[in-house]
Amino acid sequence: MEKLISIKEARIKKGLSIYDLSKALKLDIEIIRLLDDNLKLPKRFRAYQSTYKKSIYRYLGYEIKYKDFISDIPEDYTKISLTYFLSLLIFTILTLLSFNIYNKFNSQILVKNIEKDHLYLDILNISSKNYLNELSHDEFINSLILTNRTNYSQKLSIFSKPNKTIYYKLQNNNKKTLQFGEILQSKELNIELDDDFFIDLSNIDNIDKIIYRGIEIKLIKELNSYIANFNIKDLETLL
Repeated sequence: MEKLISIKEARIKKGLSIYDLSKALKLDIEIIRLLDDNLKLPKRFRAYQSTYKKSIYRYLGYEIKYKDFISDIPEDYTKISLTYFLSLLIFTILTLLSFNIYNKFNSQILVKNIEKDHLYLDILNISSKNYLNELSHDEFINSLILTNRTNYSQKLSIFSKPNKTIYYKLQNNNKKTLQFGEILQSKELNIELDDDFFIDLSNIDNIDKIIYRGIEIKLIKELNSYIANFNIKDLETLL
């Protein structure tokens, strides 16, 4: 790995122009020009300045190391049969739900009011047919890859594959609240990133894509697994 130098020096060393970088990274040429001169971006782009710089350095063959502010999560590769465990996990979640829990299982089923005990029996039937393993947080991160930038929003969006359902528990660590529900093809999960969140997802393999801070993220392998207490900020390590 080469010693880090300024963007302008790295660009010139590679024999590239500001226009070349703008075209290759699909970034506005004025943004490249400001970063090239080591100047601050306009206020509306300033939140992305670090991300832009990392993308430019990476394209030029350099890597920036950032301090990890999140404590390491111990790896646990134990294979667990989820026939009973997942049922217990879902039951624990359901005991905290209100009677207005999301009850639409797919876009072809009419909306109806479902009592908690009926919903529990439905999910228990689903989980008994699936044998899932708990996925460690490091394994989950290592199974993801960045594809392209779709927008510049400051939120997380999780999309489900067609005719698939992902059940989730969302814990807001700042407001001390819990949110439960399901992700469908017709209803993705959207989370503003102003607060700190932990999330549980029932089946990783049903994820179609994740969009984090406007960057699309895809799974690179099949993961017939679930994940618990995942800190959403860990996705920063991919940017």
